[in-house]
Amino acid sequence: MSSIVKPFKTYEQQVGILRQRGMLVDSQEHAAHVLERVSYYRLSGYYYSFRRPAGSVHRSDTFIPGTVFEDIVALYEYDRNLRSIAFSYFSQFEVYLRSRLGNLLGEVDPLIYEDETRCDLQGSKRRTAWSRFTRKSEQLIRTSEEEFVKHHREQYGGKLPVWVVVEVLDLGALQNLYLVSPPNIRRDIAKALGCTDPQLETWINSLRVMRNICAHQSRFYNKLHPEPRLPRVLRGGRVESPEIREVVDLFGVPQAEENHKMCKTFGMLTLLKYLMDQGGIGDTESLTQILKERPNISVPGVDISRAMGIPQGWEETRLWS
Repeated sequence: MSSIVKPFKTYEQQVGILRQRGMLVDSQEHAAHVLERVSYYRLSGYYYSFRRPAGSVHRSDTFIPGTVFEDIVALYEYDRNLRSIAFSYFSQFEVYLRSRLGNLLGEVDPLIYEDETRCDLQGSKRRTAWSRFTRKSEQLIRTSEEEFVKHHREQYGGKLPVWVVVEVLDLGALQNLYLVSPPNIRRDIAKALGCTDPQLETWINSLRVMRNICAHQSRFYNKLHPEPRLPRVLRGGRVESPEIREVVDLFGVPQAEENHKMCKTFGMLTLLKYLMDQGGIGDTESLTQILKERPNISVPGVDISRAMGIPQGWEETRLWS
């Protein structure tokens, strides 16, 4: 492995590299300004799909004929807007989950989060979740500077009821609290969201990863996420979460491949919209609209809809229509 550091390049030199590799750039000045604002390496994640294939896996440094700089910028801006909308909706769902957990757990015992005998620690997954939750929640409570936490320290000897604790937790700790909550509480929350507890457990995890991608301003439109547990067709033909099942059926793949299809960005947004709608959490029209406004890029081998995992006919489904 070489220890030589890659030499520095000015914005103008970076534009020159793109041109040398076959990208069409109308304005050197405008392109340099975009690279100043976005950075060459952030933008490179968006033009990777526009590079010529080199075998079945890798791509060469040269671009597919017809690759235009403005198409790359349009894809970047689209992804930025999509990411912003997705993050906003997930934030609303996260607030809903905090509220429901705090209320339902608090009704059982305001200090239930301190009592493992009242939580569900069956199996290694939940025992691990409990260990992670207790360690992280203690740290977050101890270091919190929130006024409502200070109030409980001064007035109640530092004893925080669970409906206060949920407002201090980070998303990972909140997920672990859900995992160790009594089964009846998990079922109540899932039922209100139109799914089963085992489904919701995986959906929260998948959406947590999606949320972190959005929060860190990473490329979003073509990412893969943890596979969610999908609705089943039950005995007698009854279907769990039929609005989700209708979308899944559009993929037209064997059941064993359905989870992989749903772990793309469109699958995550489908789950998020479904949860928002079922829980009456908020209007999702802007999410539907931005999916309809995908950039129209006519470069051979580049398919934005496919990269996002969007099947034909999605707009006619009950969920998205």
